[in-house]
Amino acid sequence: MTTLSIPLAMPLHGAVDRDAATWVGGIDAAEAVSATGNVALEAGDQFDRARLLVRDRGSVRGYVTLPVTDGEIHAVDLIEAVEALPAVPPAVRLAPRPISVVVCTRDRAELLRESLDAIRALDYPRTLLEVVVVDNAPATAETRDLLADEYPDFRYVREDAPGLSHARNAGLRAASASIVAFTDDDVVVDPQWVWALAAGFARADDVGCVSGVVPSGELRNDVQAYFDARVSWSKLTSARVFRLSEPPADLPMFPFCVGEFGTGANFAVRRDHVLAMGGFDTALGAGTQTKGGEDLDIFMRVLYDGQAIVVDPSAVVWHRHRDDLDALKAQAVGYGRGFGAWAMTVVLDPRMLGAAVARSPRAVARLLNKPMTTVDDSGAAAALSHQAKGVGRLELRSILHGPSSYFAERRDQRAAGTLSGPASRGNQLERRCWSAVAAVAGVFGLLAVLPIPTGLSLSFLAIFILVGPGSLLRAWVVLPPGFAPIVIPAIGISVVLLVTTGLVFAELWNPDLSLLAMAGLTGIAALVSLRSWSSA
Repeated sequence: MTTLSIPLAMPLHGAVDRDAATWVGGIDAAEAVSATGNVALEAGDQFDRARLLVRDRGSVRGYVTLPVTDGEIHAVDLIEAVEALPAVPPAVRLAPRPISVVVCTRDRAELLRESLDAIRALDYPRTLLEVVVVDNAPATAETRDLLADEYPDFRYVREDAPGLSHARNAGLRAASASIVAFTDDDVVVDPQWVWALAAGFARADDVGCVSGVVPSGELRNDVQAYFDARVSWSKLTSARVFRLSEPPADLPMFPFCVGEFGTGANFAVRRDHVLAMGGFDTALGAGTQTKGGEDLDIFMRVLYDGQAIVVDPSAVVWHRHRDDLDALKAQAVGYGRGFGAWAMTVVLDPRMLGAAVARSPRAVARLLNKPMTTVDDSGAAAALSHQAKGVGRLELRSILHGPSSYFAERRDQRAAGTLSGPASRGNQLERRCWSAVAAVAGVFGLLAVLPIPTGLSLSFLAIFILVGPGSLLRAWVVLPPGFAPIVIPAIGISVVLLVTTGLVFAELWNPDLSLLAMAGLTGIAALVSLRSWSSA
């Protein structure tokens, strides 16, 4: 006897590979524990297993995975699995407040329609909800026509500068509410999504960002299963509050554990706060040479600006993963390059650099030990398991291209006059001056190797160490007033100590050759930097 029927989280967009597929949906705990007989699943006859996100009075308790027989799951199995999940307090629902929802899209009208239908179905007062759709560098008029024909109550904004950060900034400027929620065109938001985001900001006055859980909304084949196993979005089922002043004991990499903060498909910010920080870094994000990283960057900048990040899993957004290997490889390149580009923004920020250096050995070890695949080595998934190792290595290699992509994107946008956000700050003449100082310091380092009096050699060496590497960094990073006299010598001393330690450990230390190499590289990099800022 069937007493309950559960819909899919998202409509299926293709054939189901039964060996690798998992049915995906959600259920309320009260419904689950009261079920009897069998529970029917929409299109469940195509699946042998099911994953259900269990909610209890609005809050997320976790996932249960159960076998499927003839399109149904047994109520007894469901009840036992749900009762084994940890208890959670009910979700908080406060008085509604105005919120703007921004959806950034680019030439994906069919996917966008599903996303906008879900937003239209939000359980939130329509008079307090503004929806802004940002059409980023469109090649066609499909998105504009879709909004005009089917969603005339949603605002259409066109942003011609390509890149997700440009689109997000356009959404921020167009939004009228003080809280702006961002989501993507390949997701389906939960009806309670906005309520959960609003409750997150009510936790404390210093909350600058609220994110939620992003479960996989479709798992039809081995490619989607692989992606699901690799990402952390769907695993954020515990509510947390992150502050830079309160490092969590269970996250030794904090604050460089960006996967714990959420993802760009599901987060909200205070509009005025992000605008005051300069907005999103336009050299980052999909649609640029960096291909990503803008969400990681904004999370870190919110924390370093003294604001808190709330992760509230009751803010649920279902995500549709890429479903073929070529698309998966392209996404791996994007994630790797975006991560590498974001890592460069950390290096260029003196507030983050010291903490990053302290945690770098652990980060490198974690990156190298990250499994190439976590997909079960059975059935159709076994075939992907072999190929997925190549996908994982591709992602790691792409990280190395992130920094150069970041600088190339900054250069191109600066030439086009579209660069904005943190990367655009700073006076060009000032940066050229710092590049010149670094070049001169590199010359002093080279002179210190010559057969000259010891006192003079030591003086030249001190000038190089205390001025060269730090000035080179200063040419690219805008320091707060008064920081330069402290940071520049500290950077030089740190660089020389790190290089010296590494060479000694590798038994390659030679004082003259090592100094010659460091000074020469500093001088060459400074000249390249000088040319870059001179042509900007």
